[in-house]
Amino acid sequence: MEELKQTIAANLAAYRKQANLTQQQLAEKINYSDKAVSKWERGEGVPDVLVLKELADIYGVTVNDFLVPHASAKKKLRLKDFWAKRWLITLLSAGLVFLIATIVTVIWSIIVPASGKDVAMYSYITAIPVALIVTLVFSCIWGKLWMRCAVASALIWTLCLLLHLVIRIVVTEYAWMIYLIGAALQVLVILWFVLAYFVRRGKSKQ
Repeated sequence: MEELKQTIAANLAAYRKQANLTQQQLAEKINYSDKAVSKWERGEGVPDVLVLKELADIYGVTVNDFLVPHASAKKKLRLKDFWAKRWLITLLSAGLVFLIATIVTVIWSIIVPASGKDVAMYSYITAIPVALIVTLVFSCIWGKLWMRCAVASALIWTLCLLLHLVIRIVVTEYAWMIYLIGAALQVLVILWFVLAYFVRRGKSKQ
């Protein structure tokens, strides 16, 4: 029974959106409150048969169409699973980088115990930008524009941190200046994001 309620709720929302109606507009058409429409679409209640018939007439469907899983709902569920698998692959790939860093740290600590802490710090800090590079590659293939921008920004600053630690070993006084390069790169990433956004927006309008 609960599954049927959720199916009806999903179909009510899907057909309303397909008809380009807001909950308020639909409520006015059937002389109900928008709260009642919202309640039906959340699956917290089911409209009676007469209301379902009236809604079916508005949407140009049958009452039975509300009782079976909507095709678009199935498609959205498959798409959601598809994206979940993609991100799982991305996380597993990034996790593999940290596994390698852990193996390197353990082996080095066994061979040279005195330098274990330093190796652990540098190996894990190095693993962060490497993992972000892997994530950036996958986000360029699968991800959205804002995801690429976010990952690219994180990559810039983690690389700056790594280079700062390395340069500080040789030149302590000017090591912080690497962050100036990071700031310049960050501005370029933001400008690229804005440009790409407007280009895509222009193409979608065409």
